[in-house]
Amino acid sequence: MYADLVKRVPAGRVVVAGDSAGGGFALSLAQEARDAGLPVPGRLILISPFVDICGGDESLQDKDTWLHVDACRACGHAWADGLDEKDPMVSPLYGDMHGLPPTDLYSGTYDVLYTDIIKTERKLREAGVDAALHTAGKFGHVYPLYPVPEGRKARREISKIMLRPWW
Repeated sequence: MYADLVKRVPAGRVVVAGDSAGGGFALSLAQEARDAGLPVPGRLILISPFVDICGGDESLQDKDTWLHVDACRACGHAWADGLDEKDPMVSPLYGDMHGLPPTDLYSGTYDVLYTDIIKTERKLREAGVDAALHTAGKFGHVYPLYPVPEGRKARREISKIMLRPWW
């Protein structure tokens, strides 16, 4: 589907965004596109991305009321369906970050995936990717979706990023 899209729309004008598992899928898609010789999207927006199917920070479990580490891992293993748990298709944290587009990552500091998200941002930067981590203190998984001032602020930022003439 992505290959068909970039035949009709310049890839630089495409924003791929997702939250939770969708954020992991978005990062995997960009890696797969690059590896297949397709142009990468112009930007990634990853909201609490699930980037390691064996990941999650159990020390944050009591603080994140939205998501449970054990549920993440169970869903991740079901999704992998026999693939190696560190295969970038299901755990994009372990993939090559070189050549990926500018990437914005959103996470609450109480998100059980926060530690993996920090690792992802660091790995992106080490690969020379323009990556920005946007955090909200004491918020859990997918905080930009919360109907609170911090969530609204994040949604406004995301809207501005998507509307910015960066292509």
